[in-house]
Amino acid sequence: MVERVKDWVLASYPFAVIRRFFELQMLDKAFVLSAQAFVALLPIVIVLISAVFQSDGVGLAISLSDRFGLEGAARDAVVGLFNAPEHTMTLSWLAIILSLLSAWSLGRRLATTYATIFDLPPLPRKQMWRGLVWVVVMALLIVSTSQLRDLSRAYGISALILGSLGLLLLWFGGMYLSIRVIVPSLSKGLLVATAIVGVVGQLGLTIWASIYMPRALTSQAEQFGPIGVTFALFTFVLVAATLILIAPLMVSVWHQRAQARSAR
Repeated sequence: MVERVKDWVLASYPFAVIRRFFELQMLDKAFVLSAQAFVALLPIVIVLISAVFQSDGVGLAISLSDRFGLEGAARDAVVGLFNAPEHTMTLSWLAIILSLLSAWSLGRRLATTYATIFDLPPLPRKQMWRGLVWVVVMALLIVSTSQLRDLSRAYGISALILGSLGLLLLWFGGMYLSIRVIVPSLSKGLLVATAIVGVVGQLGLTIWASIYMPRALTSQAEQFGPIGVTFALFTFVLVAATLILIAPLMVSVWHQRAQARSAR
């Protein structure tokens, strides 16, 4: 009986996903991707908000604080993290240039990782620009999601329902486009499946963040100030990066098992 249960577990789909996860060292890749995303995406998001919505880092900090209901020391720490004096603007532009280079490297690394997950050839060098396009798409998705969420909350329950449906469509479209950009050779069926699983993961991330982030930001900010906020935000980015890798991994393992069953 024990052996039968053991064999069933070892042959199950969840165990196959876990085994593949560690075979491809996905956790290590998630740490690397989250570190690069933290350096690359955050400055780009701030620049987009400043350019499109006529806001600055403080505006983003206030929006973040309002979203998670932060007050007192936690709110001050978040504002302090994003508030930059005017005399640092030159250095900030240099940081943005470095962020763009890091963004290009991030997209290239993610494209290679996705190709490995689906057992596809990596992008040729002349198409590595697709990685930077992926970063821009994701940054726009983050900004659009934030603005749509704020608008839906401001206009009552009907707007909230419509806004939630809009968010689902926005997430699906953003995931579909971003994956298509970095894995152009992926079949449409696998692409749609990966985007759908990615949207489910995004829903889970949103629910988890609504529970974890207010407590984590408040606790870390009260203990360590702005650096504590950085720790909490990096944890969020790490979880998001892990989900970005798990979605294609789940679809890839399912596809491989389906092919194996068909070949029998």
